Amino acid sequence: MHFRPAANDVLVAEDLAFVQWFGVSAGRARVLSMLWRAQGEIVSASCFGLSRRSVYVYVSELRTALDPGAIRTRSKSGYALTQSGLNECRAALGAMHRWWSAAESRSIAA
Repeated sequence: MHFRPAANDVLVAEDLAFVQWFGVSAGRARVLSMLWRAQGEIVSASCFGLSRRSVYVYVSELRTALDPGAIRTRSKSGYALTQSGLNECRAALGAMHRWWSAAESRSIAA
């Protein structure tokens, strides 16, 4: 499958949630967001817009941020979230959504 990342200088809500929840950099959060949007389908390493080596390093670091077994590799040609990884990302997005909603309701402007 082919997925395009957001513009290099734009973080989408998923990216921000993953940065906060997993404590990863914006670049790693973008890679995780692409894997999340693929919903378990293999994302080719070339789709990330990074060198093959950079993708390998980013995914290796994501593996330490997520539960073991959350990301699978297909013969070095691509990556996908396992059910465990999808569940972990879903939980992170849900928790961050609840936090943002609560913060919005406590806003000074409200």
